Amino acid sequence: MKRHLLSLGLLAGLALAACKNDSTTPSVTLVFVGTVQGSSGSLSGQINLTVTGTTTSGTFKIVSPTASTHALSGTYNTGTKALAAAGDGYTFGGVYDGTSQMSGTMSGAASGTFVASKDDNSTAVAFCGSYSGSDAGAWSFTVVGTALAGSATSSGDGHVTSLGGTMSGNNITVALPGGGGNLATGTRNGNAVSGTWDNHNGSTGSWTGARCN
Repeated sequence: MKRHLLSLGLLAGLALAACKNDSTTPSVTLVFVGTVQGSSGSLSGQINLTVTGTTTSGTFKIVSPTASTHALSGTYNTGTKALAAAGDGYTFGGVYDGTSQMSGTMSGAASGTFVASKDDNSTAVAFCGSYSGSDAGAWSFTVVGTALAGSATSSGDGHVTSLGGTMSGNNITVALPGGGGNLATGTRNGNAVSGTWDNHNGSTGSWTGARCN
């Protein structure tokens, strides 16, 4: 009788362990809102990416030179934090830094780069525009809270400059890469933004743009 009860207890324990092993960890959803720059400023656009477990979906909206919207789908590696998404001939590959930003490249129908900020509360605002003066090209950035992140691409030599800074109220400040001052300052007026830039190396100009998400 005791031996029979012990056998039943062992079977129950094994069954419970099997149930625990079969349970799955709920998928974590990550939302990214960002902007896209074509090589040499050939296009400017906005990108939304949603990662659920190992699946990625989203949209890529070209703002200029010709407006169009493209659905994206793909995969996400939870170990390496690498994303791959494609749609209508556009392919995006990027890596999440694990805290606040995903960045990478665009290839296929057009080449370029993208920078996207993690948007936990659906408050991200993206802006796209152009700059002129000693140099000219396209720029774009996303603001989450007061943190600003994006890039600018020269239409001359194709150089890509990372943009980081803040938007406090309607005041915009973009830090000079590497420190030592501000690369650009400006203001927001509704959905429009504008200001001036100075690379502290003899090149100056102005910039303007509008909300693009």
